[in-house]
This record gives sequence, structure tokens and C-alpha cells, in this order.
Amino acid sequence: MSMASSSVVTQTVLVTLLRCLLFASCRHYLLRSLYHDLQSLSLPDGQGVTAHNREESEVVELNTLPAPSTSSSHPISLKRKRSLHSTLSRGLFAICFSESCVLFFLLMCQGLDILDARTRLVNWRLSLIVLLSAILVLAPLCLNLVLTYTSVIASNDTTPHNRSMVTRLLLTIAPVFAYLLLLSYIPLPSALSSTGITASVLARLIVVGTIILGMLSGFGAISNAWAFFPLFSRAKRIDPTVDDVVAATHALDRVRSDLIDRRAELKRLRNAQPESQVTWLSRMTSSFRGDSQLSSVSQEVSGLEALDYQMSQNLEDMKLRQANAHFNRTLAGKLFNLGGRLFALYCVLRVLSSIINITIPSRSHEQTSSPDLIAHYLVRLLSFFPSVDIPEKDVSLLSRQIGLALVGLIILSSIRLVLRGVARVLRVTNRNLGASLMLVILAQLMGIYLLSTLIQLRTSFPPPQARPGTDVGSSGETNLFSTLPEYQVFGSLFDGSFLIAAGSTTALRWLNERVNGPGI
Repeated sequence: MSMASSSVVTQTVLVTLLRCLLFASCRHYLLRSLYHDLQSLSLPDGQGVTAHNREESEVVELNTLPAPSTSSSHPISLKRKRSLHSTLSRGLFAICFSESCVLFFLLMCQGLDILDARTRLVNWRLSLIVLLSAILVLAPLCLNLVLTYTSVIASNDTTPHNRSMVTRLLLTIAPVFAYLLLLSYIPLPSALSSTGITASVLARLIVVGTIILGMLSGFGAISNAWAFFPLFSRAKRIDPTVDDVVAATHALDRVRSDLIDRRAELKRLRNAQPESQVTWLSRMTSSFRGDSQLSSVSQEVSGLEALDYQMSQNLEDMKLRQANAHFNRTLAGKLFNLGGRLFALYCVLRVLSSIINITIPSRSHEQTSSPDLIAHYLVRLLSFFPSVDIPEKDVSLLSRQIGLALVGLIILSSIRLVLRGVARVLRVTNRNLGASLMLVILAQLMGIYLLSTLIQLRTSFPPPQARPGTDVGSSGETNLFSTLPEYQVFGSLFDGSFLIAAGSTTALRWLNERVNGPGI
């Protein structure tokens, strides 16, 4: 007995070391390139000369100051301190990545019968709890911290520090409690009413996750189809020339030059006022009093900032369209377009498959997810090759896995558009802040997708005589899949949200092209 317990402890320590290694590797290697990519995605080069970028400019100016005459002979390192939101977002993404890898590693160990069954079960439950906590609690907390970061900094001039911290704490915690409360009202199927708290929380999360993944897939399917088959465009897309980009750049430079002059004028007018009048109330009510010049300049600054932001977005789109046009003329671009058209064709057929699944539901009561007809026929096509031997009983299983992988590919192909849209809606004007926001969203989406994959694997590989909620029996064998819920409406819920998102995206893109003309 002591030898068995010692073996479990030793194996658990090894799994913990693997968990720490994955966490450290993700933070130091994977996030290094990913975070830089998200920075450029949240705020392209040449953009963000607005007011919120002053903080980074001040840091650069301080680094260029000469050393004082009283400084010591030892050089002082002026290493820039990483912000709190950046540290939290990096840590959250690394947690979701490492725990997801551990879960799939334990499934591989179960299939190969490598570790002790109790070791697998203990670490499985630990990783599952940590991943659920990261998705349900830590990710919303980090999102609220990132979203309230700029507003709290802006109010620090007129709000006492203690009051500011209390306000920020309430703004951070209150939405999380509301989110968890709403999550608890999601009804569970009758088969899961008597399960443990982990299985019930996971089942409710899968409902939300399925809707989110379905909407992302619907948006991605229409975006891919629209990019390669613009059937509803009213006119042919015209790629911008070099002269168009140069003219737009010069126009943006003139607007920014005027904006700098107006800001300097506004600062001069505010400094000319007596100190007793420079208050928050006087700034808010200046338009209702006799400060006509100050109010006029302030309105000009606001208008120029809005114009600067819109022209920056337009210039970014023009440069992207010009780069895409240049890439499409190369051999790699032509091959990419060929693959893109094939994938776009699958996206169109996937929409038709979801319509069929909704209008003509499956008659089989044993099927727990709607079939992907395209993946099913793809497996059938592969079975005709002499070198590929696919038994009849494995066709349905393999088609589910291919369909899940294709859905992940649709989401992956559209995630950049989603993150860029989030940054534009929230008017993110700080590279690090925007990258932290996107990293938190990516961590949550990655965790939800991998948990949904586990549920799909549990459906494809049902445990023998599964008894959810039971502990290790006398034989010490417990199938890891038996701790996961078997959700019966996964397919129909996904298809419904998929079609809603696809229809909404089609309508919005069609209206946008009718109003603004063909875009990217």
C-alpha cells in the first residue's frame, strides 16, 4: 500500500513538473511572438497619436534624459516595468495553455496505459478545476481590469486614491458575480441533474461555449466565403494604387498636424485660466458659460481626434488591400487563393449542412451531435483509396473528428478579424493594453474550444459502463471520460448559433457594401 502511494506521489510530482515546464515555455517562448503580433493587430504602425498614447511617449522621453552630475559611477538600468494588465493576461494564457496540454497528455497516458489510474484521475480533476476557474473567474476578472484600466487612470487627477481603488474593485468584481449568477440559471438535461458540481459547471459552460464557438464559426464561414466568392458585391473591388496610399497618408499627416496645433492652443487657454477655475466642473460646463473660445477649441480637438481615428482606420485598410493585391500576383499568393477558394467552398457547404441539420433533424436517438455532412462524405471519399482502410463502424467517429478540426480551422481563420473588430469597438489606443485585451479573449476562447473538444471526444469514445461522479473503485480504474458530461444538444445548439451568426454577418456585409462600397 505504501509502495503504491509512493508511486502515485512520484508520478504526480512528475506531472506537476511537466505542468510548470509548459507554463514557463508558453510565457517565455510562445507569448513572445504572439504578444508582439497582437500589439501590431491592436494598433498598427503610424496610428495612435491621440491623447492616450502620451504615457508611452513620456517613458521614451525620460529614457533620453542625461544623467545628473551627482550620479554614481555604476550605471543604473532603466528597465521598463511590465504593466499589471500585461502580466495578468500573459499568466492567464499560459495557465489555459498548460492545463489544456496536461488534460490531453493524461488522455494519451490513459490510452497507452502509462501512469497509474489514480495519478491520472487526481491530475485530471486538478487540471479540469484550474481550467474551469481560469475561464469562469480569472478571465472575466482580467477583462474587467483591462477595460477599467484607462478610465481609472483618467480619473486619478480628481479622485482620491482610496476611492479610486474601491471603485475599480467594485467595477471588476460585480460583473463576474453577475456572470456566474446568470450561468447558474442555465438548465441542465435530466441525465445530468444528479452529477457533481464539476460536471454541472462544465455542462453549463459548454452551453455558453457552444454558442460562442457556433457564432464565431458562422462569422468565419461567411467571412471566408465573402473574401473569395463576393457574390453579393454590387461592384468589382478596386485595389488602391501607390498614389492613393500616398494621398491618404498626406491627408492624415495634415489632420494630425492640425490636431497638434489645436491641442497646444487648448493647453494654452486652460493654463491662462486662474487655478481656482480649472476644475472638473468648469471643464464640463464651459460650453454653457462665457468660455466660447475654450469651448470652440475643445470641440475642434474632439472632432479632429475622431477624424484622425477614422482616417487611420481607412489608411490601414488601404495598405492591407494593397499588400493583398501584391501578394495575390505571386506564385504563393495564387496557391493560397486556390486553397482559400476550396476552403470557402467548404464554408458555403457547411452553411447548407447546418440548414439541413436544423430543418431535417436526425431520427437516431443515439446520436448526440448533429452530423457534418461534408466531413462525412469526405471520409467516404477517402475510403475509396486502396491504401486507406476505414471500417464502416469508424466512419461516423472519424467524420466527427474531421468536422471538429474543420470548425477549429474556421474559427482560427476568422479570429484576427474578431480581435481587430473588438479593438475598434473599444477604441483601444494603447498597444500593450490592446494586446492584453486580445490575449485574455484568446485564452478564454482556447480553453472553451479545448473543453468542447473533450466533450466531443467523450461522445466519440464513450467510456465502458460510465458512472459519472463515482470515485475510484476497488480495481483502481476510472475512465477519465466518465468524469465529463455527455451533452445531448451539442449539435443542434451549435447549428442554431452558427446559422444566426452566418445570417447576421451576411446581412451586415451586404448592407456595408451597399453603403460604403466593396471593401477588403
